[in-house]
Amino acid sequence: MIRQRLFRYAVYRNMFLSFILLTAAMIALVTVVLFMMFSWSTAKEVGKISESMLKQNSAVSSVIRDQVYNVGNLLLSDKEIVGVLLDKETDPVKQYGVFGTLNRIQSTYPFIHSIGIYNGSNNTYLNTKGITKDQEKALLEEINRKNTSYFHLFPRRISSATSANRSEDVLTFVLLPSYYSPLSSKGAIVINMSTDTIQDLIGGYRNEAVDSLHVIDDKGTIITHSDRSRFMEDISQESYVQSILASDKESGYFTRSIDGRKSLVTYVKSKDMNWTFISVSQYQNLLFNMQALRTSALVLALACFAVSMFLSIWLTHHAYNPIRHLLEKMSAIPKVKDRRQINEFAILDMTYAEMTEKMRSMESEASVARQAHVLQLLKGGDETAFRRLAGEGKGPYFLAVALLLDSEDGSPGGEDEELQSYACAAVARAAQHMLELEGASVAAVGDGTVAILLPMKQSRPPLHVLGMLEELQGEILRTLRVSVTVGIGTAAQTYEELRESFDCAQSCFRQRFFEGKGRLFQADPVIIAVTEPSEAQYPDKREKRIIDAIKLQQSDKLEKEIDQWIKEIRDYNYHEVMFFINQFIGGLYKQLNVHTVKNRESADLFLGFTRRITRFQTLQETADALKELALQLCSLSEESGAVRHAEVVDFIQMYVRKHYARPDMSLEQVAGEVKLSRSYVGKLFKAHCELSFNDYLNAVRLEKARELLASTEDSVQSISEQVGILNTTYFYTLFKKHYQISPAQFRSQHAIETKKAQ
Repeated sequence: MIRQRLFRYAVYRNMFLSFILLTAAMIALVTVVLFMMFSWSTAKEVGKISESMLKQNSAVSSVIRDQVYNVGNLLLSDKEIVGVLLDKETDPVKQYGVFGTLNRIQSTYPFIHSIGIYNGSNNTYLNTKGITKDQEKALLEEINRKNTSYFHLFPRRISSATSANRSEDVLTFVLLPSYYSPLSSKGAIVINMSTDTIQDLIGGYRNEAVDSLHVIDDKGTIITHSDRSRFMEDISQESYVQSILASDKESGYFTRSIDGRKSLVTYVKSKDMNWTFISVSQYQNLLFNMQALRTSALVLALACFAVSMFLSIWLTHHAYNPIRHLLEKMSAIPKVKDRRQINEFAILDMTYAEMTEKMRSMESEASVARQAHVLQLLKGGDETAFRRLAGEGKGPYFLAVALLLDSEDGSPGGEDEELQSYACAAVARAAQHMLELEGASVAAVGDGTVAILLPMKQSRPPLHVLGMLEELQGEILRTLRVSVTVGIGTAAQTYEELRESFDCAQSCFRQRFFEGKGRLFQADPVIIAVTEPSEAQYPDKREKRIIDAIKLQQSDKLEKEIDQWIKEIRDYNYHEVMFFINQFIGGLYKQLNVHTVKNRESADLFLGFTRRITRFQTLQETADALKELALQLCSLSEESGAVRHAEVVDFIQMYVRKHYARPDMSLEQVAGEVKLSRSYVGKLFKAHCELSFNDYLNAVRLEKARELLASTEDSVQSISEQVGILNTTYFYTLFKKHYQISPAQFRSQHAIETKKAQ
């Protein structure tokens, strides 16, 4: 019984498959949970191992610092080099000797890219790679400005001495001997170390599981990276870098989404230099030895699936009973011996269709009678009249063409009916005269429309006929000063096809609304046959932006938003577009509260627009009218809204300064206080204060925190909570970003300044 229903009944089979799919989803959920548990455990162990290995690599900074100090001491122990640093005048002979000494020292240390000696007294610079003083101008100016310590580091990109178009990535270590000795304060030793050397020293740590391995300074600038092209890139805005720089721990690891992929980030901060060693590993590459987990998950999945099979059969059998009873009452189901598959819904649909057809059978004759009484051919003819026309024609096909008079005020042919009739008659005569040799029949059918019937020998209109129609447009415009839109229907061989062809020709006029007046549109029978109604979606978000722009008097933005709104509805059909336009006007009327007595002038603008809306012949005319209406509304609301806006902003500022310590302070809460929407208040505040609400709130909190740091001895965590920021790490990051120093540094600096002032 169950097997028979599965293979024979479509609904029964679909219900059973649905239960099976539900079971598969449950099994997948169990598998995912097991995988997540295993991956979490693996990531934890790998993080500890990565941290341990990265600590070993952080010793590279100590090695580099010691080597740079060794080279500096070696240079300062050489009398010739010291002499060049002290000379007031340039001595080429000494410089030549020093150049040789520098080359020998460089050859002793292969990790050195080049060594330079700078004497600020006589403004000379020697470099083992031949790099000139002009090429090092920026570095030398930086050296002259800095004399606060013996050791300085500058990551930079220098031009190659062999080719001006090439550049090399180096870490420049600058030693200022004058800091510890009586040497000239303008003298300096420049040691350039290739970043390749550092990458080679730490690159042994990288493996297939590590996505990137890099070193940054305390400002978030890359010192070296496994991807050489990212040298000196500022990554301080990356969330994982901010977390590392804000952390007080010397090492650690955590997971973070980087470039849309979950990754394990491990870091170690150097004790000797302000470097931080960071490794980033894709989370998916950390999982190894999954066979045991897969086997366990597979066994569990098979067991669950076996149980679910029996459960699905039981549920399907009981859920299908109501449908089976309905089929037995409404229709005759084929016997069991009949092996054909049965679609229960199709049987029900056919049964209902037969019942409906019986009810409509009485209306069919009346419908045929109404169609037979259409006016001669297009508005009142019959099959006999069509056969007579076909007997007089030059070909087996006929083409229906419709001409629509374009007016300046929007109504076809103008508001004056007599003038419209005269214009239609004149256009009909002009068309008859020009197309007479083609055997055309022309007639004015009313409402500013002229019909043309053209006999043809083929199913497609000849090119010369299309050219004649375009020439007819130009002739009517020149002689009658009337613009005409042309719609071309499909080829017809029967009376019914001819009427359909004329309907297609008239339906082409809807394209005029989107593409403009005075054009020629041709119906495509293939597109007409396959076109289905689209699921129109009204651009309500764009409408909201337009309303906000009117309220905020943003005229420039208002026109752009209306253009975008028109662009979003352009792809829909004519009726949908007209519906959207009416919905848009209704939304403006409601949201701007123009129905109140005090906004009577705005209400008059809406009334005038609705009276003219049916006269708009093109979408561009409609768009221009909408812009004009919106700008007028914007102008009317500017005077009354300016004072109200200023009051709202002042209230918000006072409210924030009074309640800044509340952790739940938000834009949504403040919007509720002033009885306005959250998005509108956000835009209004930013327009008046030139910064967002959150930025203003953070500025007030940081200012209060600064006062507490200076006047109390409370901990940073306590002060952070007092100003409404419960996350101390986030407070630390905000304070340092706003004032360029940490809270502890500010407190120390303020204490020193206070002591000096006393």
